[in-house]
Amino acid sequence: MTDRTLRWGLGALVLVLALFNFMRDLNDPNKAFWDESYYVTAAQRYEEQTAQYASHPPLGFMLMVTGRAILNDNKHIDAHEVARVKKIDTREIPKGYSFAGIRLMGALFGVAGAVLFYLICLTLTREAFSAFIFSLLYVFENAFIVHFRAAHLDPFQITFALAGILVWLRAFDDKRHDGLKSVALFGVLIGLSFMVKVNTLVLLVLPGLTVLRDILRAGKSLPKVIADGLMKGAVMVASFAAVAVAVFALHTLINPKAPDFASESGRRDKAYMSEAYIGWLEGREPLSATVMIDATKGYYAYMKYDFTGIVKTEKNGSRPAAWPVMSKIINYRWDSGGGQTSYVQMVGNILSWTLGLLALGGAAVLLILRFYRSRPWLETREMDMMAAVFGMYLIFMGLHIWLGTQRVMYIYHYFTGLILSYMLLPLIWQVLKGRFVVLEKQKDYVLGGLCVGIGLCFLWLSPLTYHYPLTRAECEAKNIPFRIVICQPIAKPNTPPPQS
Repeated sequence: MTDRTLRWGLGALVLVLALFNFMRDLNDPNKAFWDESYYVTAAQRYEEQTAQYASHPPLGFMLMVTGRAILNDNKHIDAHEVARVKKIDTREIPKGYSFAGIRLMGALFGVAGAVLFYLICLTLTREAFSAFIFSLLYVFENAFIVHFRAAHLDPFQITFALAGILVWLRAFDDKRHDGLKSVALFGVLIGLSFMVKVNTLVLLVLPGLTVLRDILRAGKSLPKVIADGLMKGAVMVASFAAVAVAVFALHTLINPKAPDFASESGRRDKAYMSEAYIGWLEGREPLSATVMIDATKGYYAYMKYDFTGIVKTEKNGSRPAAWPVMSKIINYRWDSGGGQTSYVQMVGNILSWTLGLLALGGAAVLLILRFYRSRPWLETREMDMMAAVFGMYLIFMGLHIWLGTQRVMYIYHYFTGLILSYMLLPLIWQVLKGRFVVLEKQKDYVLGGLCVGIGLCFLWLSPLTYHYPLTRAECEAKNIPFRIVICQPIAKPNTPPPQS
């Protein structure tokens, strides 16, 4: 088999595995959980073309509604009342409501992310088999699967971010790809990710790390390198800004109906809508640049208020510094009946997270060793990429540790950092394989063992990922050796008899 055929074949296998893991049973559970209680209402307003603001930029909601339109699975359901509130109790959602449509695009983006991560691993290793094995870190990541199969924003954000990282990585690794077109595409992709959730703005640092590397090696060509970097930065910012403007404009144009200002959602949105914008929505004013600008400014003001007004602590919140050890996993939902309980548990693949944590330590050691004791096996392209990825990880974590002092944070905010830690693993593997011949000779066994371990850990936790019923004993078995789920029903303490 040629290398090209092997790459395509293993890429197809990644696609098949991802489709099986991310696309199954999208309507289970058939109740809203976690942020779906907010996003179901936003999607309904989009479906009714009603103007609205939300706590996050609008692109993710547009994609959710696209899934609803594709399946059209609620065409016989009158869900208008859902649109009147910003958050709904799942018990108030109309009977027979299907969640498959609103979850469809997130699952598809999760699949696309798996393929992108395989391509990233292929760029890192230049070996099809190694890339396939390391791509399983994404494909069998329980935390990604449970979160991306729901109507959440993160699958869109992460997939656009992965595409941007791939574009940057190819440019970092090969000067032939490091041109203005590449930088513009990177700006567009990170712009799309930002227009889903804003915290991936930090990834705009990546091209700066490329410029920093070039500056350190520039010598007499330093002025040219700096000028080239400034030009690329301007192109990146311009393409990023163009995406933001286009998405906000599209959001305004496809929602031309005024909300019911007597409803809870309408009252909250009206506080941030200008008179010009309301006049256009009510048909009293023509569409103008002022209307478009006011609509966008109002959306920004709504998001800013939500950010400043949000709580800083909550029982499911976690400290970003503890994310690498999977601190504060979340029970999204549990349903009991017939002596069994089905869980939706936001818990990650324990082996994969452990490897990601070890990769952070291993990368730090190798980079320090390179700095103090340069050796030929440390002066490689893999070490250059490792320095950039590790630097990006530190910047990402520094920002989120600060954000943790401003608002409540949850463990899924770590997904971008987790992916960066997973990217370090194939780089460390390549470096160590170049240094120790035994690893090269035994690579099939080492990588095969890694594949089996990741798969078995995924299967062990899969009932918590897919809402499968477990007895109390089966659930408690999942808490060995780490407590990862509170098993239901919780036994009530014996109450003393009443005193006479």
